Amino acid sequence: MKFSYLYKSLLIVGMVTFALIAKAQNNDELLNLLIQKKVVSQQEADSLRVDLALKEQKKKDTQTTFPLSLGRALNLTGLFQERYQAFQGNSGTDGFDTRRARLDFKGAITDKWDYELYIEFAGTPALLDGYTTYKFGDYLKISAGQFKIPFSYESLTADSQLELIDRSQVEEALNARAKDVLGNQNGRDIGAQVNGSFLKVNDSYLFDYTFAVLNGNGINRADNNQDKDISGRFTVHPIPNLALSYDFYHGRDIFGTITTTQLRNRQGVDARYVYGRLSLTAEYDKGNDAAIRRDGWYGQAAYFIIPKKLQLAAKYDTYDPNKIIDTDRSTWYIGGINYFFNPWTKLYVDYTYKREGVPTQVKNNLLAAEIQVQF
Repeated sequence: MKFSYLYKSLLIVGMVTFALIAKAQNNDELLNLLIQKKVVSQQEADSLRVDLALKEQKKKDTQTTFPLSLGRALNLTGLFQERYQAFQGNSGTDGFDTRRARLDFKGAITDKWDYELYIEFAGTPALLDGYTTYKFGDYLKISAGQFKIPFSYESLTADSQLELIDRSQVEEALNARAKDVLGNQNGRDIGAQVNGSFLKVNDSYLFDYTFAVLNGNGINRADNNQDKDISGRFTVHPIPNLALSYDFYHGRDIFGTITTTQLRNRQGVDARYVYGRLSLTAEYDKGNDAAIRRDGWYGQAAYFIIPKKLQLAAKYDTYDPNKIIDTDRSTWYIGGINYFFNPWTKLYVDYTYKREGVPTQVKNNLLAAEIQVQF
């Protein structure tokens, strides 16, 4: 009695799976054997080859990285970004730089207990993230080590997921990054934090929270004073794909021309909405470093002209480094094009038009391009 095509397909898939597990032979060899044994026809075998190839390609296309895994103990991924910058006037030197070259080691100690080590190799090698987390449930996770400070949507967004090459001015100035009084700490610090989500509605949580106690002295450093800083972030999702957040940071840290312990406080709100191909983001942050008050905000939109392939992005970015001075506000207008070769390889091209709050404008506009590979 002849098998139906369905039963033949199930039989062949089962045999192929067994062969893959046993590593005895590849799919083509097995299908050829089945043709010789007259279990399937040449036409049926060809059809199955096409089906298997399409499924394998679909699986590859949906991967965002291609990690090296050694069981549950270790999962290794990475990020590489090479950048070219062309500066207008004398505001910088044109040229290439290796922006980031990172390896990310993650693994599970138990079903509820895991770890991460994230290391930067561009320039001087440095540990960025090094922490362990114990999960009681979605409602409560406890972490200890070095990790991102729970403040600001843009600061918390992974470098590989940014829609423009650079973060906004206010993030660089108030979130332990390049222009902060603490120096560039990559938005991170050492301490302990609790976070979680609660009140699930239609398979999505309505609220997220994070609270952290930190040294306040940056990455890869012991604390330099007895005071500990605190930071928190609270997010509500009133409708699908919309996140509204409030965050704060309160610290007493050592900085300044005459280094002494001074207040370093921040507050911020942000919103993120994604609708199909369109994403909208806005954020306002303010803070004080001793007696100096600073603030800034940005609004950003990005849209996929070709889904998962070609994206346009635009941003309005304004920042005031000292609220007492009326002529120091800086406003940037940024436009960008992102092309995705595949889910793990991306090309950014951005142009930044800068307006500085000074009597005479300086020609310091910037054209930048960056190639990114995740693995």
